Amino acid sequence: MKKAYAVIIRNGLILLVRRQGVPVWDLPGGDLLPDENEREGIQRLVKELLAFDSNVEDLIGIYTKEHYDDITYVYKVQEAVSQSKMDSHEYVAFNFFDLQNLPLNIFPDRLRQIKDYKTGRYPVRLRLKENKWFFKLKTLIKEKRK
Repeated sequence: MKKAYAVIIRNGLILLVRRQGVPVWDLPGGDLLPDENEREGIQRLVKELLAFDSNVEDLIGIYTKEHYDDITYVYKVQEAVSQSKMDSHEYVAFNFFDLQNLPLNIFPDRLRQIKDYKTGRYPVRLRLKENKWFFKLKTLIKEKRK
């Protein structure tokens, strides 16, 4: 499955979001449609999930995971209109954070991807290892949804 996430910077701060029932901050984005181009897909996801138009700038990285067929694309995305108003039915919270002072409860993979963005040396191709803590959290969430 292909996924795409956006690094959206406003006034030097990065946008992070939280989904219903998940107490962890994440980058905005999600699953791409089966035959969808990654750049068009992240632009669609930003429009659907945050309700504003955007311009896809740079590919930050392509990430794969051990034992999964998932491939994740992370792009730097710019708001088409500065200071766009955000509205979301998917996210229960969204906030801008200082890049040097990120919250502690952030997905480990996203933390790595933000670090890659901060270095400025991209695009990155990386195979991520499965985090045991994250695996336990995903299993717990799946059990509670049943």
